[in-house]
Amino acid sequence: MEENEKNEKALLIDKQYTCPVCDKQFHSKVVKANSAKFVDTMADLRPIHSNINITKYDAICCPNCGFAALTKNFTNTTATQRKLIREKISSNYKSHPETVCDFYTTEMAISRMKMVLFCTITKGGKDSEIGNVCLKISWLYQDLADELPEEASDTASKKELYLKEAENAAMNANDRLTSARMHEGFPIAGMNETTLDYLLAYYAFRKGEYQTAMQLLSGVVTSRSVSPRLKDKSLELKEQITKLREQESQES
Repeated sequence: MEENEKNEKALLIDKQYTCPVCDKQFHSKVVKANSAKFVDTMADLRPIHSNINITKYDAICCPNCGFAALTKNFTNTTATQRKLIREKISSNYKSHPETVCDFYTTEMAISRMKMVLFCTITKGGKDSEIGNVCLKISWLYQDLADELPEEASDTASKKELYLKEAENAAMNANDRLTSARMHEGFPIAGMNETTLDYLLAYYAFRKGEYQTAMQLLSGVVTSRSVSPRLKDKSLELKEQITKLREQESQES
């Protein structure tokens, strides 16, 4: 086992859960409280920690019935939602023993998070819930791309594939979170108004919708509730868009 893998194992515990759908008990790996060392967030709010990737451990999956949810939502299901999961997922799911491992690989984490997405859609989850899961899938595919060994012959093709998957998940997140912004109350996917508007501005920028991005960013930077960190990110993005617009006008 490599040194960083040993370090990751030391930061995890096996926590016992009782599935709200089938009532069976199982274990899932979770990050020990206060052990992740936060460094920064990327432009799309992907959290970076120096010692562990916490997003890998945010999916709880029952090996008996197939029910899966984000950690914070695992016990929050209605009777109707549990019925839908039993009818549409558990009835076709092949139960299996708990996965025995020291830590979850990023591939395992993506598979688990996709199960969360499947269950969230199946049970009729809100746009904010679905958007949040899509966002995390996007982050995990970017992590997978970052982990590729530079010297391998297939790295370039794999990286292109993973980043394309990340982009697809990001655009699905954008659609769902935009809808949630219009129809749901805050917090949305754990974000307040300024944070979500920044994220939607970033996605608008990625799509080349500079006018929309600038309008959203103007609201963020003038908000009294914006954090200094988010204000800096917003100003950086505004500057980036301004430069791109200038370049495009010169070229045309």
